[in-house]
Amino acid sequence: MPKATFNHLPAEKKAFVRGVLLHIFAKQPLSQVKVSEIVHDLQMSRGIFYKYFDDLNDAYDYLIKDAANKIHGRILQQIARHHDDFFAGLAVFLTEALAYDPASDGYKELKLLTQNSYLFSYRSADPHGAEAWQKILTANHFNIKGEAEAMSFLYFSMKLVIDSLTDAYANEWTAETLLQDFDFKVSWLKRGIQS
Repeated sequence: MPKATFNHLPAEKKAFVRGVLLHIFAKQPLSQVKVSEIVHDLQMSRGIFYKYFDDLNDAYDYLIKDAANKIHGRILQQIARHHDDFFAGLAVFLTEALAYDPASDGYKELKLLTQNSYLFSYRSADPHGAEAWQKILTANHFNIKGEAEAMSFLYFSMKLVIDSLTDAYANEWTAETLLQDFDFKVSWLKRGIQS
């Protein structure tokens, strides 16, 4: 995780650093990124970079976790808008996400997450929004008992979205094909697969 020096930067400076990291990491794999490229684009010394992060992996992990939090937030906004139709909220997010402009931060964040979906599994120790999440589960009549199961279902749902987008990107699906595939998954969840 970033060092205290980075965490104490003004919001504008942190956003600038994050933007440069997103631009660089979105266009090439971590193994091909060099600190020299980052410090050049940031117009700072190599030493300053190491005051912010331990190494490239640390900067990359920060970016992935930050992107995951942003994507979680966007998904949860759509779920909240469709309070008593949980899966409709996920479908709306999927459709919007598939239409992101490739130059947008949202698209770059999703591409990073679909390429590193294991990092999307990072679970925050702070269960912020747990009460609102429980209201959504109740409104949808989901049979989920307790906070631990509710939080597990939250992360399962997020992975469902990322896995669906990964399939869409890999196969160059249209929104229609993505939603058809997503509908299959929703049907399996709601009704099961054994007759």
